[in-house]
Amino acid sequence: MSRYPQGQPITLSTTVKNQAGALVNATGLTLTVSKPDASTQSYSSPTNDGTGLYHQDIPTGDINLLGHYTYKWVATGTGAGVSYSNFEVFDPLEVSVLSLQDAKDHLNIPQATTTYDSELQSKIATIQAGLEKLTGGPIITRTVTERVPCPYGHGAIAVRQRPLVAVTSITDVASGVAQSTSDLEVDTTSGIIRRKLGWPFLGRGGAYTVVYTAGWGVAVPAAMNEFARNVLEHLWQTQHGPWARPSIGGEETVTLPGFGYAIPNRALELLAPFMLEAYV
Repeated sequence: MSRYPQGQPITLSTTVKNQAGALVNATGLTLTVSKPDASTQSYSSPTNDGTGLYHQDIPTGDINLLGHYTYKWVATGTGAGVSYSNFEVFDPLEVSVLSLQDAKDHLNIPQATTTYDSELQSKIATIQAGLEKLTGGPIITRTVTERVPCPYGHGAIAVRQRPLVAVTSITDVASGVAQSTSDLEVDTTSGIIRRKLGWPFLGRGGAYTVVYTAGWGVAVPAAMNEFARNVLEHLWQTQHGPWARPSIGGEETVTLPGFGYAIPNRALELLAPFMLEAYV
């Protein structure tokens, strides 16, 4: 899937063929783009680049929402048919464990070669999602808002993201009343929040909205960056073979529960200080 930074205009292309498979100009051709908010935008005058070849330039104002877009080309009359695909618009300032430029340098792909940019960005995003699963939380420290079940009178609240850095607020869902955060004891590794004197949490309901910060700091740890490079190289070579970089060869891999791809052992070993106990 193609990914584009917010604020960048894009061009969508299509071909029109008859039933025999020959390129033909359509009698009519319409592009419809469905946006993340479910609204749609249609374009009925795409540029004809040659027999059966069309493109439509999409201005930034039409794709200013972050998220997933789908689109379809509908040809009528000569070459009647439907083609469809999708793309995503992302925040160019979002945290990435590995930049596109560094990824291309690692694979020895020239920066001027943009053929593989979308594929590389997709792989990087996939690697980052797996990395956050392995470590249990955000790579760069960020604010998290989470609804956490906690029975009346229970003495501990457990949040999901780690490492837990600090608690901003705890609000009883049933009453909307904020709980005091002045006497909290925070276990950063396990994500357990307790009161220092052992007092229970006494909200009216069985859940709290907890706002907290979690993550590994303000910069991507070097080991995580190197992990991403190693996994990217492994995934790249399984599909493309070595790209101007000799393969190390003989590298053992391991498949972890919940992962759809194997991870090189040398990459996994880099994460030992950060991984959840379940994966160690």
